[in-house]
Formats: sequence, structure tokens, C-alpha cells
Amino acid sequence: MKIVFRTDASSLIGSGHVMRCLALADSLRANGFESIFVCRRLQGHLGEYIRNKGYDVEWIESNDDEFRPESDAIMTKEILARVASPIAWLIIDHYGIDRNWEIQMGSLANRILVIDDLANRPHLCDILVDQNAYERMESRYKDLLPPQCLQLLGPGYLLLRPSFYEARKSLRARDGSLRRLLVFFGGSDPTNETAKALRALARRADDEPSFHTDVVIGSANPYRGEVTAMCAERPHAKLHVQAENMAELIASADFALGAGGVAMWERCYLGLPSAVTVVADNQAASVRCAAQTGAVAYLGESAETNADTYARAIEKALESPSELLEMSKRALEITESRANRTESPVASAMLEMDRRG
Repeated sequence: MKIVFRTDASSLIGSGHVMRCLALADSLRANGFESIFVCRRLQGHLGEYIRNKGYDVEWIESNDDEFRPESDAIMTKEILARVASPIAWLIIDHYGIDRNWEIQMGSLANRILVIDDLANRPHLCDILVDQNAYERMESRYKDLLPPQCLQLLGPGYLLLRPSFYEARKSLRARDGSLRRLLVFFGGSDPTNETAKALRALARRADDEPSFHTDVVIGSANPYRGEVTAMCAERPHAKLHVQAENMAELIASADFALGAGGVAMWERCYLGLPSAVTVVADNQAASVRCAAQTGAVAYLGESAETNADTYARAIEKALESPSELLEMSKRALEITESRANRTESPVASAMLEMDRRG
């Protein structure tokens, strides 16, 4: 039986949808499932990266960036009928897809799982996953789902790679000192927050190597050349492109500058204190909720940030070890319900539903 993922990545969309689908695909592969990805061939699509992870990619050809659900559904059905019968699960992580698209899949898939965080459109699915934290989360999808749909809501259902579960079991005790800084604003970082953060670091004298900096960008980052040059000028900064060891980098860091979304919850899961910038509208509510619990520090939206913003965040981290320790504690608490997991709770729920028939 096969699993099919319908998701996209691009320089504009970012890599988050694909990365969380890959995390789930890895967990399902460990349980004997074969996964296929169906994606549009957009600029920055990550197709080669997906294939290098061991998964086939089927392409929906696109002449522009506009998503047209009607034609997308037709082309997806053609692909499913050709390459993936029978389909155990169709997994959808796409903001342009809703119930109308899902209905058209008909009998091609035994079950449908939707990954969402907008709660702004109806779905026809067996499982709905939203791994973010929100106020009144339990009623967030009211009237948007079938009555029998299983809702997996909150950071307890984070879609994490297996390396994160291993890293959490062996976390070192942080002491509040900033010896290692992590800078990661998502795979594409369309507002180039990375460069702003590097300008803040450039203000520090070269004879002030009080901490090392790991800078992470995705292969689709449109500012890759600029960021590479800026890192080369910093003797205590190391650039990582499409890093495969994110769990290791997060676990070894003492403080981070980063975006909301998937990466924020990965940092929280490993107890890394971070100052967070909202780089996309869909991140705002969950970042504010996490900040209210004390799990992160909220810096504002990308339009409001500059090098001064990040310089102040770094200086505050250097001067306030007790605040970093408290933030680390709160970050671990917000993800505590799944701390002892050895596999994805979402994959476990899917397997249990299959067993029940």
C-alpha cells in the first residue's frame, strides 16, 4: 500500500510544507509504507531534495505561480490513477486545497489526512493535523470538518524527524550562557531576515568571539549569494545550506534568532530559547500564543525588524541568562506531552485507524 503526499514548495511558498511532510513520510517508511510526492514544478520546488531523501516525485506542470484548484485536482487524479493504486492515505499539506478538491479524489484513496494551520476552509478528511498552539484551539475547526474526523491539535502532534526524538532524550542541561547562536529563518526566508541578523553580528568587533554562530538557509533561498558572502566575512560564523542535522544544531545552540512556523516548534521541542520574527501571516497567531506562555520572545513582523532589532535581542540574551533558562523551561513544557515519543504521534494515529478498519 502506498502513501501519496500532495504538497508544494517554492521560493515564495517556502519549504515548510514539504519539510513537515518529509518528517511524516520518514516515520511512515519505518512502518513499511512507500510514499510518493505530487508537486507543482515551481521555482525552488525542492524536487531533487525529496528524491535524495528516497521518495519519488510526480510533477504537475505549471506555467505560473497561480494555484488553480480545479485543474490541479484533475491532474492529481490522473497521476494517482497511473502510479499509486491502491492508495492507503492521501496526505494534503496545501493552503489552496479544500473540501471541493478533496471530494474529487473519490475512491482513489482509502483515507485522507490534511495538515493545516489556517482553519479558514472546510475539509473532507479522516484526520486533521494542526501542530500549532492557539487560544481556544479545540473549537478552531468547528463546522469545517466531518463529524467523524479525528483532530490532532497542538504541539503534542509535532511532525518531527526521528533525530528530534533521539535528541530530546539526551538533551544537555543549558546554563543560560550564550556560547552558540543559531540563525534560521526558514528555507526560503523571503524577507531576508538572515541578512539583517548578520548585519547585527557585524557590529560586534572581531575580537569579541564570545559565541559561535551557525547560520542555516535552504537551497531555495533567493539571497544565498549575499548570505554566503556575509558569513565569509565573519570568522566565528558557519553557513549551513539545506542542513540535514537540524536537531543537532538546535540541541547544541544556546539561543536562536528565527521565524515562526515549523522551525519554531522544532526549537521549542529541544528547549532552545529563541527570539522569533513572523515572516508570513499564517505564523502570527501561533507565535503570539507561544510568546504568551514564555516559550519564545516575540520580535514582531518582518516589516518591523532590522539589524537593530536583532542586535538588541542578542545583547539581551547575553545579559540575561536567567531569562534564557526560563524560556527554555517554558519551551520544553509546551511540548511536554510527547517528550518520550520514539516515533511520530501522527503516524501512530494513522496506523491505529488502519488497524481498526
